[in-house]
Amino acid sequence: MDRAADYTIQGFLYQFHKTLLEVLKSADDAEVTVEGIIEDIEIAKPAGLTAIQCKYHEAKDAFNVSTIFKPLLQMMQHFHNNQQANISYILFAHFPNPPEKYVVSKDNLEAALASKNDKLKKYCDALNGKIDLDKFLPRILMQFGPSWDDMVKSVHAALVVAGIPKGDVDTLAYPNAIQAIAALSIKHDPNLRRITKATLLRDLGKIKSTAISRWTLALKTRKEILETRRKQLKIHLDTNSRLRYFIVHCGKLEDFDASIVGFVCDFLAKYHFKAAHICTPVLCLDTTEEIFRDIQLRLHKKGVVSTDGYVGRQFEEAFFFRQSLVQKGRGAGAFRREFDLRLLRWETNGTAMEHQKANDLFIVGENRYSTLDTKDVCVEVLESASVKEIAYVTGLTQAYE
Repeated sequence: MDRAADYTIQGFLYQFHKTLLEVLKSADDAEVTVEGIIEDIEIAKPAGLTAIQCKYHEAKDAFNVSTIFKPLLQMMQHFHNNQQANISYILFAHFPNPPEKYVVSKDNLEAALASKNDKLKKYCDALNGKIDLDKFLPRILMQFGPSWDDMVKSVHAALVVAGIPKGDVDTLAYPNAIQAIAALSIKHDPNLRRITKATLLRDLGKIKSTAISRWTLALKTRKEILETRRKQLKIHLDTNSRLRYFIVHCGKLEDFDASIVGFVCDFLAKYHFKAAHICTPVLCLDTTEEIFRDIQLRLHKKGVVSTDGYVGRQFEEAFFFRQSLVQKGRGAGAFRREFDLRLLRWETNGTAMEHQKANDLFIVGENRYSTLDTKDVCVEVLESASVKEIAYVTGLTQAYE
């Protein structure tokens, strides 16, 4: 990951941490909107609305007032267009070396309005000579955010104060809470991006597995999170007679082409090699027809016999889900299956998985399969960017790289 992309992810995560803190500090029934209509975080109280814009400037050497011209102008514009609304504005920003004390002044607002930056011209043109700065100034507050590490410590402490057992914070409540905020942030309907402290804590109390996503794996506790998830999955993976399906979003795995065939071979060698392993796993690949057929051929060359359910050019669901015949071989315990794996392509036949439901459904790479009926199925979402990480979490490898 390049440095610019890394800072972008850190910026989003910093905002998620700030949002989580605001939720945990709020009254049980106060509504907090993630990615609100006005700003990044909006807190609705009987007394009015607080709109918070969150900025993370770790790459900056020090604070410079010109850096905050854009958010100041955006807040001024919203105030100018909604003067009758009871809204307080907070600019919450992290800089490596912030001033000890800083208060937004009228001079700062005037300097922002006088900016010659072409990217700010539309705000300046819309506001110059029109906005009442004296009325806006009492509404705006600048706060400097703590360092990344201090922010994380604050979130941990707030979770404990909220009643989460300290031993459950690091690898269960904390990553799941961050994932909950991240999941809300991408919903299109603002009404669905609202959450209360009571709702969050209730939901966290129900979750018994650790979220694996691009957000939780970007946290500093990544290794501990993966280790915890590995232990959680081991319980079901060690059970002989469970029907397991995998949906793999191939384009989201950076090492898909290099590692997927080895992963499948290792999985079958560990979890589908005994006569007692009677449930044939399903591998559903979300990819192109060309890549799908290439993977099928490569698996065949590695000795993995699969069925794709096709009779001629027709997919026959009953044929796909037929029982794999077992032929006894020479010697005690020797046997040979008709096929070791059921292989699907998501776009063409993925919904067939609804008609014979699995015990466990592993969604790998990215979870974009909300249309699939998963009622009464144990769904394990593993949104890692690496097949090797999935191999570690599922117990196929012993060392975390």
